[in-house]
Amino acid sequence: MHVETYSLPHAWYRRTAAYLARLEAENNLMLGLAYILMHDPGAFSEYYLGTVVEDEQVVGAAVMTVPYNLVLSHTEHPDALDALAANVYRTFRTLPGVNGRKENAAAFARIWSERTGHRHELEMAQRIYELREVRPPEGVPGTLRTAVPSDIDMMAEWQYAFAIDAHMEADRERSRIWAERVFQATSRRIYFWMVDGQAVCMVGTTGPTPRGIRIGPVYTPAEQRRKGYGSACTAAVSQAMLDEGKAACFLYTDLANPTSNKIYQEIGYTPVCDADIIRFYPRV
Repeated sequence: MHVETYSLPHAWYRRTAAYLARLEAENNLMLGLAYILMHDPGAFSEYYLGTVVEDEQVVGAAVMTVPYNLVLSHTEHPDALDALAANVYRTFRTLPGVNGRKENAAAFARIWSERTGHRHELEMAQRIYELREVRPPEGVPGTLRTAVPSDIDMMAEWQYAFAIDAHMEADRERSRIWAERVFQATSRRIYFWMVDGQAVCMVGTTGPTPRGIRIGPVYTPAEQRRKGYGSACTAAVSQAMLDEGKAACFLYTDLANPTSNKIYQEIGYTPVCDADIIRFYPRV
């Protein structure tokens, strides 16, 4: 068993895509990141693309877009995680964290801590959902519209607020860059739910996969919550993606937020698997 690394996203994708597509919903984040690297080359200046091979067959993979976490694919080979940890350690020496199916993320974290002496902690327990048919909520006023460049200020502010709510690293400058890049990228779109001419919710799409696309972020300002706008906007955006020819939509939820998990299931999202974000910290 060995790890092949690639400097060219297209080459990594040709080698690895068929393996990842076997569990497309579970691997939607990795497949989506590959799409971004191939089609929006300015999005990330540094990245890691690794494929684990045994007897010429792909048995695992990982992607990291610096400075974000390492993302693991599905694998049924525990040794694949050892091989990836060794290869990533030789390349970077340190990692901010790992994101993957619950069991694999935990196993990789143990391996990484043993190798580096770094401690690890669960940062967020997530669930991956998949939708193939929308059940729109009834009785929610409003209409969907696509964001335009004049929305950049609001998009940046709402993305910053979303990061705070989601317990992510919140940075106003990074949020502004994100908002500006929406209109330069082929891999991302933003939509608003409009009520009486006012934007009350923001939903994005990003990271196309061979047959689907990931939904996110989903953000409703505090004063507009509990009115059904998040459900209506997410349902409308998901339907728009299906109407464009996508077979499925995917999204991640925070398991600590039972409300959002319930809402997404009500509009047609079904659970795929649990995926954890685990952070690494130097021992003190």
